[in-house]
Amino acid sequence: MGRPAGHLASLSWHLVLPVLALLLWSLSGSAWARWLFLPAWVLATQLIAAGSLEAARLRRRAWLGQYLRDGSPWHRRLRGGALMLARHQLLGALLALVLLVKLRGLPLAAWPLLLAGALGIALARGWLRRRLAPHVIEARLPAVTRRLLVGPVSGLLALALVGLALWLPQPWLVDLGWEAALLRHLPAGEGGSLLAFFERLAAAAEITRAWAMQNAEAQLSLGAPLALLGWLLMLLTQGALAWAFVRLLVGAEALRGEGAAHRRQEKAP
Repeated sequence: MGRPAGHLASLSWHLVLPVLALLLWSLSGSAWARWLFLPAWVLATQLIAAGSLEAARLRRRAWLGQYLRDGSPWHRRLRGGALMLARHQLLGALLALVLLVKLRGLPLAAWPLLLAGALGIALARGWLRRRLAPHVIEARLPAVTRRLLVGPVSGLLALALVGLALWLPQPWLVDLGWEAALLRHLPAGEGGSLLAFFERLAAAAEITRAWAMQNAEAQLSLGAPLALLGWLLMLLTQGALAWAFVRLLVGAEALRGEGAAHRRQEKAP
């Protein structure tokens, strides 16, 4: 009985708070969402970049350890500087943008899947860490565990989101032209805000995906390309959402780990 309780206790504030913050922001009114969009974008970018940087530095250390002697000063010079930081900040900004915009249009039925993904990270983290402990250097164990979690959890969450998108009702777009489908179902823009622009882009991609998949059989000459386009759009959008969400939670876990390490160093005599 103690082990499951310990697993559930591992879902602590550093995972709960980001999920709750994203849920509240996605459900907030348009005015609040516009005001909070840039701060939310910056915070989400930093969380995603933290996890990406940790994984990149882990790969860089492994590469340097294979080719450089322990006492070489090139360990410090090549461990990752401003260029690596800028690259992962840019990647984090793109993933954070996809995450925030997709969450605004996400149905409430999808939120249990996201919560299950956060719970799955917490449970799998402890299970995987125990099995890696006899094989991985203790100082690298948390980072290795986090890196190995990203792919499987993101993949499972993406498949669940794809299944949900296929199960939920969609607008009937058969026998409509692509332009007519956009004109009929694309929501009207609310002001000229940056968030409204990105929301319309995301809605246009979703309408295009549904239009392509529904009309693939009706338009026999373009059936296969249209079906392929629809499936590609679905896999890309749902996969990007799952990847960004898991990356954000892993980044929150990485920042918590760095903070705990700093506190241990300060307490050490």
